[in-house]
Amino acid sequence: MSKRKILTVITDALGDRVVVGENELIHAIDQHFENLPQDILLELLERVLKDPTIVFEEKATHLYHLFYRLDNGRYIVAVIKKAKSGTFFSTIYPTGKLIRNKHKNLKKVKL
Repeated sequence: MSKRKILTVITDALGDRVVVGENELIHAIDQHFENLPQDILLELLERVLKDPTIVFEEKATHLYHLFYRLDNGRYIVAVIKKAKSGTFFSTIYPTGKLIRNKHKNLKKVKL
């Protein structure tokens, strides 16, 4: 079993300590922010988590919080998985000028 390499821990606007793993951040860079250096993406993630515009809660197999931040007329969403073992960063990606339709009907979390 390989050990998860932790890059940082960010306290989000809800007071949770979000563990950011190297593999998840590499995925976000490779799939969604290929021209962004890792340190800049970490700063962007921290900004979204600490000062979101809106947060949604999704309960599927696990509990997820979707942190949306509106900057310059465009949204970025950070997906955070909440588990018994902790709170973990899953991914971050841009959604454009709108919140994704499948997220609009989710429960809004009070900030």
